[in-house]
Amino acid sequence: MRTALGRVVVACVAAVWLGTALGISYTVQVIAVSDQASALSISRDLLRDGYPAYVVRSTGAQGDVFRVRVGAFANRGAALRYAESMPEVGGSRPIPALAEAIPQGIMPLAPRLLWQQRWETQDVRVLPWPAGLALRVQSVDPLRQALYVVFQDGVERRFEAWAAVPLAALPEPLQPEEVDVPIVDLTVPPEEEPEDDPSDEPAPAPADSDGDDADPDAAADVGDDAPAAVDEPVEGLAGLEAWVADPHQEESEAGLLLLRDRWLWPPSWSDDSAEVRTAFRASLVTIISRELGLSDETVDALSYEPGDALPPALVVLDLSDPSARDAGRVVGLGDPSAGLAPHGPDALIAAPLESMPSWPGERVQREAPTSDQELGGAEWTVTADGGFVRITLVDGATWRAGVGTPLWSDGRFVVAWDGETLLLYDFVVR
Repeated sequence: MRTALGRVVVACVAAVWLGTALGISYTVQVIAVSDQASALSISRDLLRDGYPAYVVRSTGAQGDVFRVRVGAFANRGAALRYAESMPEVGGSRPIPALAEAIPQGIMPLAPRLLWQQRWETQDVRVLPWPAGLALRVQSVDPLRQALYVVFQDGVERRFEAWAAVPLAALPEPLQPEEVDVPIVDLTVPPEEEPEDDPSDEPAPAPADSDGDDADPDAAADVGDDAPAAVDEPVEGLAGLEAWVADPHQEESEAGLLLLRDRWLWPPSWSDDSAEVRTAFRASLVTIISRELGLSDETVDALSYEPGDALPPALVVLDLSDPSARDAGRVVGLGDPSAGLAPHGPDALIAAPLESMPSWPGERVQREAPTSDQELGGAEWTVTADGGFVRITLVDGATWRAGVGTPLWSDGRFVVAWDGETLLLYDFVVR
């Protein structure tokens, strides 16, 4: 087991979204008894049912107490969910407890509950993301912007948008001279013909396969690690496949390309007068029209009514920092006149792209996998086990690790469903 677990440790340390393994904080206390034989018997029965049980002895003024406990959990949320899903034992209700003296071999990968939300009719998708994972949760009736829940570099970020794409995944920069977020500009203007003195000028461009001079409009050499420049504009996300194959790159602080609603009334609109709303709308429309080189009338005509007593809005294409909390720099507008799809308007106005790039994601299906269907990766897999997520290591070690029926996993994260709530787990190496 040491060799296999060693591989698990290496893999999980490299993949866990927090970046470093944390100390385990919680366990589940099932019952406390004064008789050692009874405690061991209860522990044995729990082990037979798939619970990673163990016994801890403590000594006080009243004598020895034997506490039957289950599991090791990376946060209280995971322990609480687990405790609530366990049956009573001897009239005692399992509860979360601070961990102490957990034996080696008990849950070498401890679950951490990252996110939970009641799941009704929302469309839920998992998206590749730099140094982490994103969930996209969208109401479809009525149709609304999606909630993006991003786990990246140890930080959870939430924002609403019709569509969101990390700039790191785009094949070429978008107006880099106007953007305050880190972007690498791989394009250069045509160079003048070099002088005769080679000591003062760069070396001539390499010849192409026919022996002619290389195209002077080609991108400059930016090093072996830089992606290749393109000779023609790239539509959408052509060339994204390579990034999706390995999205966990070190460069994870690039900003976001967002298609999202921008309200035309102030945040305090419900308390503001009609005059204040009108003036705010006029100011915002003017600011955006100047940024895009459009008339105020053109911009204002692209507004729409979201419904449900929400303010009128523009669908803006903007560049934001990784948190998506700032207003961003508007680089285009969506035209909702033909209606809204789940990803927003199909047509973009005054934008560097003809349409918002579609972001590859995998839809989470409500249909649970069969009992023998395994999800996960090369180091561990998960299966459904009576309302619990059972994890199995490559060496055969297995235990009930979390609550719910697993619906999706990429070998780092697990999405599970307990019948009402959608749960997202990852695992911390003990």
